[in-house]
Amino acid sequence: MRTVAGEPGIAVRPTVLVGASDAANRNFLGAVLEAAGMNVTALSTAALVLDEMQRNPPDILLVDAGDMSLAGMEAVRRLSDRQSGAQWRVMLIASEDELPLVERGYEMGVSDYLIKPLSASNVVNRVRVTLARSEHRRRQRNGVAVLRDQIRRVSEDIRSTNDPDEMITLALRGIGAAFEADQVWIRTLDDESVPHTAAEWASDSAQDTVAMPHGTEEQVLQLASALWTKGSVLTSANNGWIDFAEHPSVTKWFATARGKASMLAPLGQGSKAFGLICLIRHGQPRSWAPAEISLLQHVTGNLAHGLIQGHLITAQQEVVEKLRELDQAKSNFVATVNHELRTPLTSITGYLELVLDGDAGEVPEPVARMLKVVGRNATRLSELIEDMLTLSRMDFQSSGLKTEPVDLPQLLRMVATALEPAAQAKNVNVVGEGLDTRLAADGDAKMLEQVFTNIMSNAVKFTPQDGTVRVTVGSGTDHDGGVPCAIVTVADSGIGIPEDDLPQLFSRFYRASNAHAIQGTGLGLAIVKGMVDQHRGHVSVESTVGVGTTFTITLPLSADDGQHHAPESTGAVTVS
Repeated sequence: MRTVAGEPGIAVRPTVLVGASDAANRNFLGAVLEAAGMNVTALSTAALVLDEMQRNPPDILLVDAGDMSLAGMEAVRRLSDRQSGAQWRVMLIASEDELPLVERGYEMGVSDYLIKPLSASNVVNRVRVTLARSEHRRRQRNGVAVLRDQIRRVSEDIRSTNDPDEMITLALRGIGAAFEADQVWIRTLDDESVPHTAAEWASDSAQDTVAMPHGTEEQVLQLASALWTKGSVLTSANNGWIDFAEHPSVTKWFATARGKASMLAPLGQGSKAFGLICLIRHGQPRSWAPAEISLLQHVTGNLAHGLIQGHLITAQQEVVEKLRELDQAKSNFVATVNHELRTPLTSITGYLELVLDGDAGEVPEPVARMLKVVGRNATRLSELIEDMLTLSRMDFQSSGLKTEPVDLPQLLRMVATALEPAAQAKNVNVVGEGLDTRLAADGDAKMLEQVFTNIMSNAVKFTPQDGTVRVTVGSGTDHDGGVPCAIVTVADSGIGIPEDDLPQLFSRFYRASNAHAIQGTGLGLAIVKGMVDQHRGHVSVESTVGVGTTFTITLPLSADDGQHHAPESTGAVTVS
């Protein structure tokens, strides 16, 4: 079958297959159609017709309804379903008495019929009309397939970016190209979902462009909401005009946007509309097929969803950037304040020591007692400044922790030794278990020293006279039961922590309700939690009022069998 320009479709000389048992009808149809420029094959039985259709599918089948059994008609239906477009090209030849068969034939995909007796002109005209309709539908299907593929690519482009402005640019250009429009414009209203937009696009080949309508936001919202509620699109008819009969309030302001063929669709999501999009074609008037309208609604739906998500992501990115700026400003402020406070505090504590040592002369006992109070509070303020600077550094350097194998038993022994004077002053017995072993965890030695100093110092501080603090180190798995970890517990026989206070214990500046009689900043445990988290570890606490408290810290074990490191003594570590 040779087609025009080598494209699939109706041949230059269409092929016709005739099925009729009556030889006179076969000969008549063959002669008439051959004379009209068609290639005809005429067969006498349904079986021969089906066999020929399978071997050489024709452009159109003419079959005598009286010669087709129900089984034969069903076979034709199944075969026509497998042949592209064949369901539009089956014609029945029937007498008046055989019209019920024609009705059944329509149910099976027959597209037309001829009534006996046959006339040459009627046969040729009806066959040509059926072929033309078939070709028109084929072209429509092919056009819709191409349009669907273009719309799919436009939707992919929209989803490829989070920038609302870029989405609109891609959508306008893509919709314009897909629908062969000369102009596309979009307008969205400024609300919490999307930003205000008034944009348009024109093709390079457009001879003229029409002015974008400039109705009020109320008019835009009214029309968009009406269309969105109905789930409809305003389209031009064969005369090229859009019928605004149901929307008289927008007829005047939209008049300037009318082309020879236009579609106007709402943008929205959920129950709310927030904009309009319109495409305009100049040239010849035309109406729009349902498939084209559906594809426009599909791409505008993707655009609306993308604009909402993009606006949300953009807003979140702006918030994150602002938070980063604020965090940096906070860090700079804390560092500046720390420097500005440390300098006078160093001077204050230095002169206090000189005065108390008698370098400026003998100090009366009452004055010495007052100066010692000043000294303790200056030390407390210095500790608070140091804690705040530590927290600031932790916030700013939340990632990129440099680790090395740290010998935990050695580190714990060193911390316990540093706390001996405070423990002996209260006759608190510090007991170690596992401190003579060798167990390495990956971490920053100085940070881990501060973690355990804070925990163990608190244990000594909140344990009454003649109490006990027990420090234990061993190995196991983390709280999820998967990663090998070092496990350190610090248990005391102190005052305990009320159950209601436990959930907030690691919050900044939080102190247990029964701890206010003992000095502290409320930052020590927050520092512990932050540093342990940075080490991909876990810290937990169990406590009973009047019985004592147990802190448990897990840290990932080191896989390095080389030298383990512990810090040199850094002097006093701030503890709350």
